[in-house]
Amino acid sequence: MRYQYLLIDSRGEPVARVSSDDGPEKHVWRVQVDDGDVKRVLSHEFVSLVSASESFPAAEGRITARDGSVITIEAVRELGEEVRRNLRMPVRFESFLYPVSGTWKGRAPILSNDLSCGGLAFFCARPLEVGEIVQVVIPVTSQPLLLSLRVLRQRPSAEPVPLYAGTFNDLIHDEEKMVREAVFSIQLRRSAAS
Repeated sequence: MRYQYLLIDSRGEPVARVSSDDGPEKHVWRVQVDDGDVKRVLSHEFVSLVSASESFPAAEGRITARDGSVITIEAVRELGEEVRRNLRMPVRFESFLYPVSGTWKGRAPILSNDLSCGGLAFFCARPLEVGEIVQVVIPVTSQPLLLSLRVLRQRPSAEPVPLYAGTFNDLIHDEEKMVREAVFSIQLRRSAAS
């Protein structure tokens, strides 16, 4: 079986898509860099391997050798599920918010900034309150999803429109899986385009 992973650098940025015959139970992985910059990968001593599959936990490792585009990584420690959940991919799509707990009515247009398995950052001209619950349409999954989102905070933005960060609420397993697949698919498209 060939395992597919995203390779994350020491700053938490995805730098390559890799594959390996070595599963997560191994102590040393030999990974083939399929998409990405090998030199950028090698500029870090420690990297993380994150599988799209929830069956395989994310793991941190130390790069020990290179043979062309094959890198040997020695396992250091298993990482928690939050690594996969917080993996953010820059992605732009237009969508809408619908109020659940707010005092406003109707719908509010948004432009996404980034998407993770755990939430969404988006631009929205309508003022939103921290803690407010909205529903948001996520159109980049295999089928569009209407998900519940809690507004966490307003983030600094160079744009004239406020940038908000939100976390998904009460995702069922299938919704979480669809969002995770979309995040990984976005990264693979980004890697292939660069």
